[in-house]
Amino acid sequence: MHNVLKQPEIKGGILTQTQKRYPKKADTLLVFRKAVFVVLTGWLWGIALRAQSPADVFARYISGEWDNFQQCWMENTETESHRVPTAHPHRHVHSVFERDTAAGPWVWRVEHYEGNRRRLLARYAMHLEELPDGQWRTDFSPLRAESTLGTLPAPIRWHFKEGAFLGQSSDGTSSFVLKKDTFWLLDKGLFEQPDNEPYRLLKCRFFRGWIQYPMDHVRPDSVYFFAGLTLHDQGDAAQLLFPDGAAGEYTVELTQLVHSRRTPIMKLAIYTDPPEQLHWNSRAVAYTWADPAARRIGINIRKVVSGWTLISDP
Repeated sequence: MHNVLKQPEIKGGILTQTQKRYPKKADTLLVFRKAVFVVLTGWLWGIALRAQSPADVFARYISGEWDNFQQCWMENTETESHRVPTAHPHRHVHSVFERDTAAGPWVWRVEHYEGNRRRLLARYAMHLEELPDGQWRTDFSPLRAESTLGTLPAPIRWHFKEGAFLGQSSDGTSSFVLKKDTFWLLDKGLFEQPDNEPYRLLKCRFFRGWIQYPMDHVRPDSVYFFAGLTLHDQGDAAQLLFPDGAAGEYTVELTQLVHSRRTPIMKLAIYTDPPEQLHWNSRAVAYTWADPAARRIGINIRKVVSGWTLISDP
């Protein structure tokens, strides 16, 4: 009976002399090299994180746009397998934390909206400063040359723990948890909730995309390409518009949902309703889904085609 060596794996069509003569040794060397690479990568990443000050990390986390579309959808959907029962559903809010370097190195312009920028609820400036004990505090003030809308929040004291900023207001009525992609808020003002269940806002990722519409009624095999559009993935929607300003029959919506309360998905849906008429239980004529971290998503139902590509991660 002949001894047969297992054919070594060929990488890129090249079989080295070591692989030919000592396949087991080659495998061991490959595993060792991978282990060294993983250790070095983790070490360098740890150094990079430690090199960032808490203020830099806080600024990176909070800057951008936030929305609790997913939370509201789960509380209001009529589909029982997706719904999270609650006696007091949260209202839909959209928050913007825009860095205002002209006003100072650690200043943000803050705006809170009802729905997806449908009605402005509050507007003010936020200032971050380091405290003598190494913790951080955000104070709030009116915006320069603009009227303040809503009651100014009490100062918030923050400390960084296990990858998250934990915040507590100075009057003890509000608490916050800020992570890279999730922001929990609970207070006695704008984000008050009878059940003391915090508002859960997700960081918006922005996508650039297009809608393609067949124009066979004008000329055979012709299409209209409506491009240069931008949507975020927390319930943002865009309607097909023609060059003369007339609205088309289709609206596309990009969302981050949780299927059956356990599987997160990114969903691209097509509706025949305009964006202002969409609600939690609107029925899409077609939809597709992808991993929540997907960088590209598209759909083709012949009557309309649409594609979206991530602009940048927040």
